[in-house]
Amino acid sequence: MSEQQTLFWKNSMNFGAIAGISVIIILVLLYFFNIQEDFFVSLIIYAILIAIIITGTKYLKNKVQNGNITYSRALGSGTLISLFASIIIAFYMFVFLKFIDTEAMEKIFSLMEYKMYGKGLPDEQVDMAMEMAKKFTTPVTIALGTIFSYTFWGFLFSLIISAFIRKKPNNYDAAMAEIEKEINEENK
Repeated sequence: MSEQQTLFWKNSMNFGAIAGISVIIILVLLYFFNIQEDFFVSLIIYAILIAIIITGTKYLKNKVQNGNITYSRALGSGTLISLFASIIIAFYMFVFLKFIDTEAMEKIFSLMEYKMYGKGLPDEQVDMAMEMAKKFTTPVTIALGTIFSYTFWGFLFSLIISAFIRKKPNNYDAAMAEIEKEINEENK
């Protein structure tokens, strides 16, 4: 693996860790203040993810790639940042649901049941839906869904972000930046 690829992966992991830890902090605060996650909270979480994707991809562009980055490289960076963040968040979700608040799953099921009755569904349908939900909603499936969800949304956000961050390299400027970098490394 070349140094550029190594730095690309390292950058994605670092900013993914920052995003993951930031989201976990919000989730912990919601838990301690007993605030239910709603649309507004989801917007805050996604805004943090977007901000870190932008920051991480710009850092990659300016510090690693000498101010030049292609659309596909920026898209890959943002998607990987989201993937690494989602793995960290999924691990937290699994540990939280399995070991910290083991009753949280029952709270989730109660809320689901309440919403179904609120929609006017008959008892038989609610019972059947709850039975299926209990079979397929486990800490593991929630963690896997978290990885898929955050990576998917990160990819969608990165599709748009990459269009604004990309910069086609000027061959002369890129060559001169590479020469300056080599000279600086020799002088150290």
